[in-house]
Amino acid sequence: MSMTTEAIGKRSLARFVLFLFGLSLPIWILGAEYDVELFSGFKLFQLPLAMPAVAALILTFREQGRDGVVALLGRCLDFPKIEPKTWLLAIFFLYPSIGLFTVAMQRMLGIPIPSPHFSVIVLLGYSTVFFLTFGEELGLTGYAIDPLQERYSSLMSGILLGLIWAGYHIPGFIISGYYTYEWIVWHALYIVAGRVLFVWIYNNSGKSLFSTALCHWTFGLFWSFWPQDNLQQAVPFYRPDVTAAAAVVYVLVVVFFWGPQTLARFRYSQQIGRAHV
Repeated sequence: MSMTTEAIGKRSLARFVLFLFGLSLPIWILGAEYDVELFSGFKLFQLPLAMPAVAALILTFREQGRDGVVALLGRCLDFPKIEPKTWLLAIFFLYPSIGLFTVAMQRMLGIPIPSPHFSVIVLLGYSTVFFLTFGEELGLTGYAIDPLQERYSSLMSGILLGLIWAGYHIPGFIISGYYTYEWIVWHALYIVAGRVLFVWIYNNSGKSLFSTALCHWTFGLFWSFWPQDNLQQAVPFYRPDVTAAAAVVYVLVVVFFWGPQTLARFRYSQQIGRAHV
């Protein structure tokens, strides 16, 4: 058994989930009671978005000690693992394409949508979000996904991890007071489907944590071109039902072509290989 396999075998997903929600619960309670802005555009009730990393680092230290923590943090810089580099196209354009589809569908229905505002300043500002994605991906990808895939198919692992991902977002949506329960349910479905797509990216890009963090960053990149004064609130024309439907269609396409077991065995790879012989 390799050291990597041994390390994965020591991980407890039940403890990870308990730690994640146990750390988050008091913050949600305080965030619901006190309207505290920790820094521009980020309020106290949103702090649990960093708890996957905190839970993962605590558990990794208990299971593997300092060396395990260093190794986990080192995965934040594993960009060279992304192979083949053609997968960067999927990483960068997967989520913006869903946003583009959502806007196009609404415009076809005659819904007025303002023109996007392309700005270097906006893009640079949103680039800081990339570093915040590691607060989630260190836990969800760095700690949880590999042991899940040892037990279940990649499709099921993505769904289960997506439910966890949606689960610790929902209290923040409720506390913010901006969204209806219908909006939250549809967006939660979008999140779950999105995590399956993250697993597909991860399994096909050298199991690079950096790849999922980069894909995660694009999750809201498209919508950043419609800047909002209130960063806790989605753009008014965002339709989670449309984005969820598009994401589910993407998942069905991925499952058809790459298979549910690994999401990494392209159905026609042998035919393509023979065509090049």
